[in-house]
Amino acid sequence: MNISASMVKELREKSGAGMMDCKKALSEANGDMDQAMQILKEKGAAKAAKKIGRVASEGSILSLIDNGGNSSKGILLELNCETDFAAKSEGFKSYASLMSEYFMENAKEEGSVVSMEESFYNKEIENYTTEAITKIGENIKPRRFIKFECDENSYLHSYIHMGGKIGVMVEIKASSVDVKKDKDVQEMADGIAMQIASMYPECVDESSFPEEKIEAEKKTFMAQVLEMGKPENVAEKIVEGKLKKFIAENTLLEQNFVMKGDIKVKDFIKETAKKIGVDLAVTRFARFELGEGIEKESSNFADEVAAQLK
Repeated sequence: MNISASMVKELREKSGAGMMDCKKALSEANGDMDQAMQILKEKGAAKAAKKIGRVASEGSILSLIDNGGNSSKGILLELNCETDFAAKSEGFKSYASLMSEYFMENAKEEGSVVSMEESFYNKEIENYTTEAITKIGENIKPRRFIKFECDENSYLHSYIHMGGKIGVMVEIKASSVDVKKDKDVQEMADGIAMQIASMYPECVDESSFPEEKIEAEKKTFMAQVLEMGKPENVAEKIVEGKLKKFIAENTLLEQNFVMKGDIKVKDFIKETAKKIGVDLAVTRFARFELGEGIEKESSNFADEVAAQLK
């Protein structure tokens, strides 16, 4: 059967596959469009399977926030691919938008990070990802997400730094439901989110600091001080001071506010609360950094282009 250019064009628009792949699929299917689509899907899945083992440490951190109605909800999501070249492509951006909306609407988990490093979230996500791998031409991996759902007295805010290299989502609690509409609160939330992105606090305040981390640091400090030959009773006082400083430097509310170096974050919150006449509090936050913990492969632009052609 003669395969016309218009048939190839139609299949390409439907599938996103390359022109030659579409022509071959149509020839194999004797011009049957539905059968050709199925052939492309099967071949695409096989190609995708070969790419899944590749290291994917580039990509983007994304966020989707909805502060409408009587509640607020938000998603912070990390999607990985092999190269920055692919991360900037329209295909990846389209896939990222689809994933953000999917997890926002369908994820039931709340308040804790959901890892997808060992397996896909579900079969639907696997199918979406396989299709994206086929179109983009390199390994793509939805790595992790966290979802916040809050009542009407909370305002969620997100901040994405360096085009998706770092992402932050923060919840601000208020004594009034009108807080979501207040410009000062929105500006405060943005400043705090940037603080979290740049200064990487461990938690909101001392009461929420992981006990195991405090104990680990205490042992380290004690060993260091005793090694200096200090008596144990003196060492304990020195360690107490070091530990207090460590907690302050790694606790959001006790950190010096980077945008106003002469005050702490907690003072900045108090200033805003006093200005608008509403009690405000940061209740929780999440921070993702792209590719953290993944052993990255070195490459250059030529390698990235070559990877796209495989």
